[in-house]
Amino acid sequence: MWTCPKCKRGFTRKNQRHACGTGNRADVLRNRPPEVVGVYAALEKFARSLGPVELVTRERYVLFRSNRIFADAVIMSDAVRLAIHLPRKREHKLFITVAADRKHVTHVAKLRVVAELEQMKPFLREAYKHSMS
Repeated sequence: MWTCPKCKRGFTRKNQRHACGTGNRADVLRNRPPEVVGVYAALEKFARSLGPVELVTRERYVLFRSNRIFADAVIMSDAVRLAIHLPRKREHKLFITVAADRKHVTHVAKLRVVAELEQMKPFLREAYKHSMS
């Protein structure tokens, strides 16, 4: 592990390029409808239940990170766009985009209600486990 001397965050690679600090949760949720805030709050609560998770916020983006980023969210005006980084391609009716690179397969879903998040939990759990390896 390498720790940034400026912000004290830990990384798996020495001199990892990053923006120091983790941002402010309130900034990404400002002026969002209660439904969107509710979906995001449930997402954050579940992610934290998986184990040690760092949340990094910038403007309207939230990165969910253990040893590596396992998911990221964009807080939109009508939904939470959730990208889940898995080791393999998976199928689900809520995935609107699936894209692979040489390290992982990113599955994107647009969540408007907490019930849709419930369907994503097994994928988030798998992504978290993968990020710890």
